[in-house]
Amino acid sequence: MTEAPCRRTCDIISNLPDDVTDVILMCLPLQDAIRTSILSRKWRYRWAKVPKLTLDHTLWEYISTRKVRTRLTSRILYHLFSLRQGPINECRISSIPEPIHFHEIDKLIFFVSRNELEQLVLELPKGEKYKLPSSVFTCSKMRHLTLHYCVVNPPPTFQTFSKLIRLQLLNVAISDKSLENLISCCPMLEDMELDIADPLNYIEINAPKLRSLNFGSKLNSIRFKNTPLLTDVSIIVANDVNHDSVNRGTCNLVEFFGSLPALKNLCLGHSIIKTLITGIIDRIPVKLPMPLVNLRQIYLFDICLSDLDEIRCLLCLIKSSPYLEEIIIIINQAINKEGGDDLPALKLLEAQYDSGIKLNRLTKVRLIDVNGTKVEMEFIKLLLATSPMLKKMMISPYYIEPESPQTLVEILKEVNKFQRASSQARVFF
Repeated sequence: MTEAPCRRTCDIISNLPDDVTDVILMCLPLQDAIRTSILSRKWRYRWAKVPKLTLDHTLWEYISTRKVRTRLTSRILYHLFSLRQGPINECRISSIPEPIHFHEIDKLIFFVSRNELEQLVLELPKGEKYKLPSSVFTCSKMRHLTLHYCVVNPPPTFQTFSKLIRLQLLNVAISDKSLENLISCCPMLEDMELDIADPLNYIEINAPKLRSLNFGSKLNSIRFKNTPLLTDVSIIVANDVNHDSVNRGTCNLVEFFGSLPALKNLCLGHSIIKTLITGIIDRIPVKLPMPLVNLRQIYLFDICLSDLDEIRCLLCLIKSSPYLEEIIIIINQAINKEGGDDLPALKLLEAQYDSGIKLNRLTKVRLIDVNGTKVEMEFIKLLLATSPMLKKMMISPYYIEPESPQTLVEILKEVNKFQRASSQARVFF
């Protein structure tokens, strides 16, 4: 009489709630999840209903220990295709070892694309790029799409990813026009990271819901057409971009920032800065026509302070950002050495005291690779003298060579002599 209740209470694993069972199965490698079918009748083929499918290094390592790799892979795929039940909301395929059999991936992608797929992460290794099958573009419920080392060519029948909110294309081959069309076909897109394998000539961003853009591709020109909510922009472009191919007026400083009314955090590389300067038909303005009232952080990478146009661009951004709180600048000393005469840039900085410049909200400054040139020291002096709320200035020196303008100690002594508008301002090296 007492054995039956004991059995029922001891068999806890068969009486777990379905959601708990699903969590357990999603935490297991696929081959181990399949083995749980032997635990009890309730667990039999329960793995086939889990809405998340992960094929990562644990599976490939398991397969690699078997002699008949191709046959075993085919058997696993057969189990997936024949026993799988219910939707697959999330699919992650990563860490695939070489040699890769693309036809096996094709079968898998085709299968998951027919099962209400919402999130696809496809991380392929370096080497020959995988041509993404057109079946991916039939996933009407897709919300997150991450692709590594793929060739992407949306079919003519593709109309929209109406629910996509996050897009990552890393080391992906895609044409300018195809990328433009793909972005414009994602009306709900909020977060985008692009690192395109081949250089792009011109790209237009039309994404009304976009809030974050991280762009790391080689690019000649970029234009924001419809991005009213975009707050975080990072464009670090390779320095070997041909600026001569940028037509004046095509992509310029005024139009670029005029299309980003919500901009809060900005990170620009040297190449895109040169592109924005090259695109200006007339002289670089002292201020932008529309102030950047939401901009809080400016991060400029590889800027040349001895270049007159780049200093003008930097001052234009600072003066156009009344609520700017943080400035981070990495100085490109290699370009500075090639620059030649820095007297015009020095005179421009000296003239700023009479222009009434005030950085009333600036609290943090970080200058990286400072070499102690006259232009650098004058810029440091200007920031200290015009920032009444400044709390911290971090100066990271460049490698000090024997022929450098000043030694580290001399730089520190000179900076400590500069007048400070803020009584709280502290300078750190």
